[in-house]
Amino acid sequence: MDLKSISLFSSLSQKMDWLTERQKVLAQNIANANTPGYVPKDLKKISFKAHLDQSNSAGGVRMLATEGGHMSGATDGVASNYEIKVQDADYSMSAPDGNGVNLEDELIKVSETQMDFATAVNLYRKHVSMIKISLGRNG
Repeated sequence: MDLKSISLFSSLSQKMDWLTERQKVLAQNIANANTPGYVPKDLKKISFKAHLDQSNSAGGVRMLATEGGHMSGATDGVASNYEIKVQDADYSMSAPDGNGVNLEDELIKVSETQMDFATAVNLYRKHVSMIKISLGRNG
């Protein structure tokens, strides 16, 4: 059984991939903290709406109407696929040499990314454990 065919696992895998890429970009920012003229980067955040729109356009998440009076779930036809792009981070102060890396901000972002990754991994593990239990395999 391919777990990526289940939308929950696919979403968690995408989130972990995004967090891995973000960690690389943040590490690059920290590594260039003393590079004159370096502008820090970050990844564009993934919006939940864009993720749902992408799933809907791929046939993933749909509303189920069990009676005639239920809403149809039709949308306005606008499906926005999200893209992960490196973009300039907001920074208010830069060093005299033009470097815009603020180490405190970068370390906070690294810490947040690590916590988000740990949360995604724990969710993944818990759901795999629930599937195993439902199949009669303990834990």
